[in-house]
Amino acid sequence: MRALQVTKFGDPSALIVGDVPEPNPSSNDIKIKVQGVGIGYFDGLLIKGEYQIKPPLPFVPGSSIAGTVESIGEKVTDFKPGDKVVSFSFLGGLAEKLVIPANSAVALPDGISLADASNFFMAYATGVLGIQQLANTKEGETVLVLGASGTTGTAAIEIANALGAKVIACASTEEKRESCLAMGAAHTIDYTADDRRKQLKAIAPTGVDVVYDPIGGRWAETALRSMAPGGRYLVIGFVDGIASIPLNLPLLKRCSVMGVNWGAESMANPAIVPPVIKQIIKWSLEGILKTEPEKIYSLEDGSTAFSNLFGRTSIGKIVIDPSL
Repeated sequence: MRALQVTKFGDPSALIVGDVPEPNPSSNDIKIKVQGVGIGYFDGLLIKGEYQIKPPLPFVPGSSIAGTVESIGEKVTDFKPGDKVVSFSFLGGLAEKLVIPANSAVALPDGISLADASNFFMAYATGVLGIQQLANTKEGETVLVLGASGTTGTAAIEIANALGAKVIACASTEEKRESCLAMGAAHTIDYTADDRRKQLKAIAPTGVDVVYDPIGGRWAETALRSMAPGGRYLVIGFVDGIASIPLNLPLLKRCSVMGVNWGAESMANPAIVPPVIKQIIKWSLEGILKTEPEKIYSLEDGSTAFSNLFGRTSIGKIVIDPSL
């Protein structure tokens, strides 16, 4: 079967489509025909070799998966062939077929497409875990989203809006900022501008309540200095590098800094998965979330998809469909 393989760390041009053995389910597994994989910064870190775990080369990336059950193990009772499911897998999603434990999958109801659901188990789940559960964001609070125009950021905008918060979206180009407004942001800021903190203070003079930060690097300190007392700073990733921040700031700002790691948390505490995914499905069926991907790539175009992700030229949610 076809699969997108990482042959060396760091360079998306080294991603190649090759043949790998087709897996077969054991007694408690299901075999899925993969029809959508949402890609984001987690997968990007694995490909770059910058995640804390480095898979042995070559490997098949892809973690947030949607597809159709093709076959089941003899002990599986919750699924049958033809069921539409979503799941999280540390690796292996960017292949035509994937075998996963049945208890790691969630059935999709009618009314949600597989392409739309491809980002449920990473971008949306991270947003619900961070913004709703860890930050306990309330109606009327202000949420600042860094890197707001990509998969991670747009999902955060939608989730904050679903909770009744006011979103300030930070993005580097006019096109991206317009996209953020279309996704429901109340305000946008060019966070590459020298006066970015002044822009933010004009919008939120008393500070922001929640920061959602998948970027890190040079932008983190400005965001942290702009927090309101009692604020919650959510560390999602470090696309711009690991931030160095003065540790006196959380003390002076009387705010907290929290790490949001959906993959590790869901593997360590599987009980959190069903309520998070059920919340995403509920909001999707109600039309609160705009889950349709901006662009769908084939496996053969996978290196282009990751190049756009690394270069931060993509807007909206990205999906690779191995069935194309």
